[in-house]
Amino acid sequence: MHSIPWLTLVLVVPLGTALLLQLLPRTAAGAIKATTVAGTLAVAGIVAGLLIAFNQSAASSTPGRGLTLQFQERHSWIPGIGASYHLGLDGLSGWLLALDAAVFLIGAVVVSRRATERPKFYCTLLLLTEAATAGVLLSADLLLFYLFWEAMLVPLYFILGSYGDANRGRATIKFIIYTAAGSLLMLVAIIYITFQAQQATASAANPSGTLSFDLQTLINSPAVSAAQDRVSVLGFATLTPAQWAFLAFAAAFAIKVPLVPFHTWLPDSYTSAPPQVLTFFAGIVSKLGAYGFIRYGLTLFPGPVHHFQWLLMSLAVVSIVYSALLALSQADIKRIVAYASISHLGFIVLGIFALNENGINGAIIQMINHGIIIVALFLVVGYIEERTGTRDRHELSGLEARMPWLYALFLVITLAGLGMPGMNSFVGEFTILVGAFQANPVFTVLAGLGTVLACWYMLRLHQGLMHDPIQGRLERIGDLRVGEGLTLAPLVALMVLIGVFPRPIGDVARGNVHQYATIATSEPGASPATASAPGP
Repeated sequence: MHSIPWLTLVLVVPLGTALLLQLLPRTAAGAIKATTVAGTLAVAGIVAGLLIAFNQSAASSTPGRGLTLQFQERHSWIPGIGASYHLGLDGLSGWLLALDAAVFLIGAVVVSRRATERPKFYCTLLLLTEAATAGVLLSADLLLFYLFWEAMLVPLYFILGSYGDANRGRATIKFIIYTAAGSLLMLVAIIYITFQAQQATASAANPSGTLSFDLQTLINSPAVSAAQDRVSVLGFATLTPAQWAFLAFAAAFAIKVPLVPFHTWLPDSYTSAPPQVLTFFAGIVSKLGAYGFIRYGLTLFPGPVHHFQWLLMSLAVVSIVYSALLALSQADIKRIVAYASISHLGFIVLGIFALNENGINGAIIQMINHGIIIVALFLVVGYIEERTGTRDRHELSGLEARMPWLYALFLVITLAGLGMPGMNSFVGEFTILVGAFQANPVFTVLAGLGTVLACWYMLRLHQGLMHDPIQGRLERIGDLRVGEGLTLAPLVALMVLIGVFPRPIGDVARGNVHQYATIATSEPGASPATASAPGP
């Protein structure tokens, strides 16, 4: 199996499918949609095979500050600057890649069952976005990672700007400006740390050093985050260059998550986008910011990450509580779900910056859970809006009487969204709170308010939509169609399955979680022999 470039195939299959679509006539909507489903299904099959073949014990048997990557592919890309085509899979990226494949498959299935304006254009953009997001998760070279990170914006710009309600243009521009600004800061930081590492390799035989964007090389460089000279601004010493570089990375990732106060693009974008777009936009894109925090923030900046731990944990708690309060104040059910998403993502960031194994492991579990729950919620909102013509919760009530199948599925989704024991989100949030308590009990208590507020806004939403007296104009609406029910049912089943049996996620991720925690708690530039043990 290792002789086949499986990771490259994960990128090539959606790209090849997108090219194949260009050979089909625009009027052949059925063939276009079927080809798109087939392409995303093929990617999902490859990813499933990778997870089955994943060696769960490989990471735990690797000593030192390095990351254990499996199914690696490495080729020289731009030798003059040390950039390489380097792909690799670990326990973090493995499950997120599975989530990525699943949400794009759902997105393709959803669009195949409904009339879509310019289906050839839409399906091409969907496949290009899948290739770019998979590239972000598989890259083990910073320049390659940045290429995919930026490439992802191109199809998203056209999708968000071309499909949705009348406010989509303004929402799309806000999203692109926010993301591009953060990406520019990250690019400057990438250039800085690569040149710092180059200087560290300088010797009498090689006075200029060796330039490299390889993640493993940069993790082991003693110069990347160890520089202690502070930069002076107007005569005042501020932060070290490494701390500035970490903040640049953190800004890019905080915008993508997003964390409050970088969140204002998300409610507008989610409200404007149609359900078939939100299946992958909400399902995976926001998780890439959290992924970046773990893969690059914890590994490249073990010194600065401790310096700013309090700041990131504070922003996470603010995001949890503030967004939950905003969810309570909304009348638009789509905006309720959007703010609930930000609140749940705050728990993920809280777990990451607990900087211990429990917190990081809980964050990975919750990334998967969030993707499952948020996709299901937006599908439900889409089904309701399609039948009633409104998203105003004050105009919706008593749907249980007319939509019993939706009611049953939405009940499970509601319980998962509020973190009920036995549901998937309880496992993730509980593990995060255990890790956060080990790091800072005060932040944990404050974050616990978010779980109370989640019960409030989720139960109020469910009761208002389903149990209040039915309004007369809703008497004629119909229940879920078979295809809609079959789309929601696997998501609901996963909420229950992960809730009672989360072990597969932990088994795959455990060894690499230990590595991330070890690197994050080591001294900057520490050698493998002197790296400290992971947090409690």
